[in-house]
Amino acid sequence: MPIDKNGRPVNVGSKVKILYIDPGFTEFLPSDEVEDISSMLNDVLNVYKVSKKYIHVEKTWDRGNGRIESHTLAMTPNDVELIE
Repeated sequence: MPIDKNGRPVNVGSKVKILYIDPGFTEFLPSDEVEDISSMLNDVLNVYKVSKKYIHVEKTWDRGNGRIESHTLAMTPNDVELIE
């Protein structure tokens, strides 16, 4: 079971604050996607999947006219803090 930076267990459905996003995630992405992913920093997001090493979070943006975009990140325990 993955844990947050303070050693607390994180489960699917937990809320975590994103403390760090590795710059390598966005190194080769277009600027609009970099902006979206950067906006996840310090945000509180729901955990939708956990594995032994990673805590997976997702953020969705409504772009209007029925267009929705999302990004998912696989975070390490040091990158997140459990909120609830």
